[in-house]
Amino acid sequence: MLITEKTSFVINRYTMKKTVTVQRFILLVTAFVSLLLLSGCVTLLQEMTIRQDGSGTLRFTLGVDTDVYPQFQEMIPEGYELENLLTPLILDENITDVERENYQSGGRTWESIQMEIPDVALILEDDRSFGPVTLSISQDQGVYSLEQTIDLAESNISIPGVNLLDLTGAGYTVKLSTPQIIDTNGILEEAGTSVWEVSVSELVQEAETVYLQADYVLEPYEGTFIPWETFFPYVVIGFLAAGFLAILIVIIVNTRGKREKKREVHF
Repeated sequence: MLITEKTSFVINRYTMKKTVTVQRFILLVTAFVSLLLLSGCVTLLQEMTIRQDGSGTLRFTLGVDTDVYPQFQEMIPEGYELENLLTPLILDENITDVERENYQSGGRTWESIQMEIPDVALILEDDRSFGPVTLSISQDQGVYSLEQTIDLAESNISIPGVNLLDLTGAGYTVKLSTPQIIDTNGILEEAGTSVWEVSVSELVQEAETVYLQADYVLEPYEGTFIPWETFFPYVVIGFLAAGFLAILIVIIVNTRGKREKKREVHF
Protein backbone atom coordinates (compact mmCIF):
# COMPACT_ATOMS: atom_id res chain seq x y z
CA MET A 1 0.00 0.00 0.00
CA LEU A 2 2.85 2.36 0.87
CA ILE A 3 4.59 1.53 -2.36
CA THR A 4 1.42 2.28 -4.32
CA GLU A 5 0.98 5.68 -2.64
CA LYS A 6 4.64 6.60 -3.22
CA THR A 7 4.41 5.61 -6.85
CA SER A 8 1.23 7.64 -7.25
CA PHE A 9 2.92 10.68 -5.64
CA VAL A 10 5.90 10.42 -8.00
CA ILE A 11 3.61 10.12 -11.01
CA ASN A 12 1.50 13.11 -9.92
CA ARG A 13 4.63 15.18 -9.26
CA TYR A 14 6.00 14.31 -12.71
CA THR A 15 2.66 15.13 -14.33
CA MET A 16 2.46 18.49 -12.52
CA LYS A 17 6.03 19.36 -13.50
CA LYS A 18 5.34 18.45 -17.11
CA THR A 19 2.12 20.50 -17.10
CA VAL A 20 3.93 23.56 -15.70
CA THR A 21 6.68 23.18 -18.33
CA VAL A 22 4.12 22.98 -21.12
CA GLN A 23 2.29 26.03 -19.74
CA ARG A 24 5.51 28.02 -19.60
CA PHE A 25 6.36 27.00 -23.14
CA ILE A 26 2.91 28.07 -24.37
CA LEU A 27 3.24 31.42 -22.57
CA LEU A 28 6.69 31.96 -24.05
CA VAL A 29 5.49 31.17 -27.58
CA THR A 30 2.43 33.39 -27.11
CA ALA A 31 4.57 36.23 -25.83
CA PHE A 32 7.03 35.86 -28.69
CA VAL A 33 4.32 35.80 -31.36
CA SER A 34 2.58 38.77 -29.77
CA LEU A 35 5.82 40.73 -29.71
CA LEU A 36 6.33 39.99 -33.39
CA LEU A 37 2.87 41.38 -34.11
CA LEU A 38 3.24 44.40 -31.85
CA SER A 39 6.88 45.32 -32.45
CA GLY A 40 6.27 47.85 -35.21
CA CYS A 41 3.10 49.51 -33.92
CA VAL A 42 4.37 51.38 -30.85
CA THR A 43 5.27 55.07 -30.68
CA LEU A 44 6.68 56.86 -27.63
CA LEU A 45 6.77 60.66 -27.41
CA GLN A 46 8.70 62.47 -24.69
CA GLU A 47 8.13 66.22 -24.50
CA MET A 48 9.75 68.64 -22.07
CA THR A 49 8.73 72.30 -22.04
CA ILE A 50 10.68 74.88 -20.02
CA ARG A 51 9.30 78.39 -19.59
CA GLN A 52 11.17 81.67 -19.02
CA ASP A 53 10.66 81.47 -15.24
CA GLY A 54 12.23 77.99 -15.13
CA SER A 55 8.96 76.14 -14.60
CA GLY A 56 7.73 73.63 -17.13
CA THR A 57 6.08 70.34 -17.98
CA LEU A 58 7.28 66.83 -18.69
CA ARG A 59 4.97 64.73 -20.82
CA PHE A 60 5.20 61.09 -21.92
CA THR A 61 2.78 59.74 -24.51
CA LEU A 62 2.56 56.12 -25.62
CA GLY A 63 0.68 55.27 -28.82
CA VAL A 64 -0.29 51.79 -29.98
CA ASP A 65 -2.33 50.69 -33.00
CA THR A 66 -5.89 50.46 -31.72
CA ASP A 67 -6.43 47.03 -33.32
CA VAL A 68 -3.72 45.45 -31.16
CA TYR A 69 -4.00 47.66 -28.08
CA PRO A 70 -5.70 44.98 -25.93
CA GLN A 71 -2.92 42.48 -26.72
CA PHE A 72 -0.31 45.10 -25.99
CA GLN A 73 -1.84 45.75 -22.56
CA GLU A 74 -1.74 42.03 -21.77
CA MET A 75 1.89 41.63 -22.89
CA ILE A 76 3.40 44.47 -20.84
CA PRO A 77 5.38 42.92 -17.96
CA GLU A 78 4.01 43.77 -14.53
CA GLY A 79 5.59 46.95 -13.24
CA TYR A 80 6.59 48.26 -16.68
CA GLU A 81 3.41 50.17 -17.46
CA LEU A 82 4.01 53.82 -18.33
CA GLU A 83 2.68 55.13 -15.01
CA ASN A 84 4.68 52.63 -12.96
CA LEU A 85 7.90 53.59 -14.73
CA LEU A 86 7.26 57.26 -13.95
CA THR A 87 6.25 56.68 -10.32
CA PRO A 88 9.53 58.08 -8.85
CA LEU A 89 8.80 61.38 -10.57
CA ILE A 90 5.04 61.39 -10.05
CA LEU A 91 5.45 60.98 -6.28
CA ASP A 92 8.08 63.72 -6.00
CA GLU A 93 6.94 66.53 -3.72
CA ASN A 94 8.09 69.10 -6.30
CA ILE A 95 5.53 67.86 -8.83
CA THR A 96 2.49 70.08 -8.36
CA ASP A 97 0.08 68.44 -10.77
CA VAL A 98 -0.24 65.23 -12.80
CA GLU A 99 -2.62 64.87 -15.73
CA ARG A 100 -3.51 61.51 -17.26
CA GLU A 101 -5.19 61.05 -20.64
CA ASN A 102 -6.34 58.09 -22.66
CA TYR A 103 -7.68 58.82 -26.14
CA GLN A 104 -7.80 57.59 -29.73
CA SER A 105 -6.37 59.47 -32.70
CA GLY A 106 -5.00 58.50 -36.10
CA GLY A 107 -5.91 54.84 -35.70
CA ARG A 108 -3.97 54.60 -32.44
CA THR A 109 -4.81 54.49 -28.77
CA TRP A 110 -2.74 56.93 -26.75
CA GLU A 111 -1.83 56.98 -23.07
CA SER A 112 -0.45 60.26 -21.79
CA ILE A 113 0.98 61.44 -18.47
CA GLN A 114 1.94 65.09 -18.01
CA MET A 115 3.64 66.48 -14.90
CA GLU A 116 3.68 70.16 -13.95
CA ILE A 117 7.06 71.21 -12.49
CA PRO A 118 7.60 74.57 -10.71
CA ASP A 119 11.40 74.40 -11.16
CA VAL A 120 12.63 71.95 -13.78
CA ALA A 121 16.33 72.50 -13.08
CA LEU A 122 15.81 71.90 -9.37
CA ILE A 123 13.97 68.61 -9.72
CA LEU A 124 16.57 67.35 -12.22
CA GLU A 125 19.57 68.72 -10.34
CA ASP A 126 20.45 65.15 -9.42
CA ASP A 127 20.18 62.27 -11.87
CA ARG A 128 16.60 61.00 -12.10
CA SER A 129 16.13 57.52 -13.54
CA PHE A 130 12.96 55.77 -14.65
CA GLY A 131 13.17 52.60 -16.71
CA PRO A 132 16.08 52.91 -19.15
CA VAL A 133 16.00 56.76 -19.05
CA THR A 134 18.24 58.98 -16.93
CA LEU A 135 17.69 62.76 -16.92
CA SER A 136 19.72 65.57 -15.35
CA ILE A 137 20.20 69.35 -15.64
CA SER A 138 23.26 71.30 -14.55
CA GLN A 139 23.65 75.07 -14.49
CA ASP A 140 26.65 77.36 -14.96
CA GLN A 141 26.39 81.16 -15.15
CA GLY A 142 22.89 81.19 -16.52
CA VAL A 143 23.46 78.39 -19.04
CA TYR A 144 21.55 75.19 -18.37
CA SER A 145 22.78 71.85 -19.70
CA LEU A 146 20.28 69.04 -20.08
CA GLU A 147 21.61 65.51 -20.47
CA GLN A 148 19.63 62.37 -21.08
CA THR A 149 20.86 58.83 -21.52
CA ILE A 150 18.76 55.90 -22.67
CA ASP A 151 20.39 52.58 -21.83
CA LEU A 152 18.27 49.46 -22.04
CA ALA A 153 21.21 47.20 -21.12
CA GLU A 154 21.51 48.83 -17.68
CA SER A 155 17.81 48.46 -16.94
CA ASN A 156 16.03 45.29 -15.87
CA ILE A 157 13.88 45.20 -19.01
CA SER A 158 14.40 42.11 -21.14
CA ILE A 159 12.54 41.15 -24.32
CA PRO A 160 12.60 37.52 -25.53
CA GLY A 161 13.68 37.06 -29.15
CA VAL A 162 14.41 40.77 -29.47
CA ASN A 163 16.86 40.32 -32.38
CA LEU A 164 14.12 38.72 -34.49
CA LEU A 165 11.69 41.61 -34.11
CA ASP A 166 10.98 44.05 -36.93
CA LEU A 167 11.25 47.44 -35.24
CA THR A 168 11.31 49.60 -38.36
CA GLY A 169 7.81 50.89 -37.61
CA ALA A 170 8.48 51.65 -33.94
CA GLY A 171 9.36 55.21 -32.96
CA TYR A 172 10.76 57.14 -30.00
CA THR A 173 10.77 60.93 -30.31
CA VAL A 174 12.21 63.29 -27.72
CA LYS A 175 11.33 67.00 -27.91
CA LEU A 176 12.71 69.86 -25.82
CA SER A 177 11.14 73.33 -25.92
CA THR A 178 12.86 76.24 -24.14
CA PRO A 179 13.08 80.04 -24.60
CA GLN A 180 16.39 79.60 -26.45
CA ILE A 181 18.72 76.69 -27.23
CA ILE A 182 22.35 77.58 -27.81
CA ASP A 183 23.77 74.10 -28.45
CA THR A 184 22.36 70.64 -29.06
CA ASN A 185 23.20 67.29 -30.63
CA GLY A 186 19.61 67.02 -31.84
CA ILE A 187 17.79 68.73 -34.69
CA LEU A 188 17.18 72.43 -33.99
CA GLU A 189 13.71 72.96 -35.48
CA GLU A 190 13.26 76.40 -33.93
CA ALA A 191 15.36 78.78 -31.84
CA GLY A 192 14.10 77.09 -28.67
CA THR A 193 13.11 73.64 -29.91
CA SER A 194 15.34 70.61 -30.30
CA VAL A 195 14.12 67.20 -31.48
CA TRP A 196 15.76 63.79 -31.36
CA GLU A 197 14.55 60.75 -33.30
CA VAL A 198 15.84 57.74 -31.38
CA SER A 199 16.46 54.56 -33.37
CA VAL A 200 14.49 51.88 -31.53
CA SER A 201 16.28 49.05 -33.35
CA GLU A 202 19.71 50.35 -32.28
CA LEU A 203 18.49 50.96 -28.76
CA VAL A 204 16.81 47.60 -28.28
CA GLN A 205 18.55 45.15 -30.60
CA GLU A 206 22.10 46.52 -30.65
CA ALA A 207 22.01 47.57 -26.97
CA GLU A 208 23.46 50.98 -27.80
CA THR A 209 23.45 53.76 -25.22
CA VAL A 210 21.72 56.87 -26.59
CA TYR A 211 23.05 60.23 -25.37
CA LEU A 212 20.99 63.42 -25.80
CA GLN A 213 22.37 66.85 -24.90
CA ALA A 214 21.21 70.45 -25.13
CA ASP A 215 22.37 73.77 -23.63
CA TYR A 216 19.72 76.43 -23.17
CA VAL A 217 19.09 79.81 -21.54
CA LEU A 218 15.89 81.32 -20.19
CA GLU A 219 16.16 84.50 -22.27
CA PRO A 220 14.02 84.33 -25.42
CA TYR A 221 15.70 84.34 -28.83
CA GLU A 222 15.76 87.70 -30.60
CA GLY A 223 15.80 87.95 -34.36
CA THR A 224 14.67 85.72 -37.20
CA PHE A 225 15.62 82.09 -36.82
CA ILE A 226 16.17 79.98 -39.94
CA PRO A 227 16.37 76.23 -39.29
CA TRP A 228 19.46 74.56 -40.73
CA GLU A 229 17.26 72.11 -42.65
CA THR A 230 15.69 75.11 -44.41
CA PHE A 231 18.95 77.02 -44.86
CA PHE A 232 21.08 74.04 -45.99
CA PRO A 233 19.49 73.61 -49.47
CA TYR A 234 20.23 77.27 -50.22
CA VAL A 235 23.85 76.77 -49.15
CA VAL A 236 24.15 73.81 -51.52
CA ILE A 237 22.54 75.76 -54.35
CA GLY A 238 24.91 78.67 -53.64
CA PHE A 239 27.98 76.43 -53.84
CA LEU A 240 26.72 74.82 -57.04
CA ALA A 241 25.97 78.22 -58.57
CA ALA A 242 29.41 79.52 -57.57
CA GLY A 243 31.05 76.43 -59.04
CA PHE A 244 29.10 76.75 -62.27
CA LEU A 245 29.98 80.46 -62.51
CA ALA A 246 33.68 79.73 -61.96
CA ILE A 247 33.66 77.08 -64.69
CA LEU A 248 31.84 79.47 -67.03
CA ILE A 249 34.41 82.21 -66.39
CA VAL A 250 37.30 79.82 -67.12
CA ILE A 251 35.67 78.74 -70.40
CA ILE A 252 35.11 82.36 -71.47
CA VAL A 253 38.69 83.38 -70.62
CA ASN A 254 40.17 80.40 -72.47
CA THR A 255 37.96 81.01 -75.50
CA ARG A 256 38.98 84.67 -75.72
CA GLY A 257 42.63 83.73 -75.33
CA LYS A 258 42.44 81.32 -78.27
CA ARG A 259 40.70 83.91 -80.46
CA GLU A 260 43.36 86.53 -79.75
CA LYS A 261 46.10 84.06 -80.67
CA LYS A 262 44.40 83.33 -83.98
CA ARG A 263 44.32 87.04 -84.80
CA GLU A 264 48.10 87.35 -84.47
CA VAL A 265 49.83 87.14 -87.89
CA HIS A 266 53.56 86.34 -88.19
CA PHE A 267 55.62 87.05 -91.39
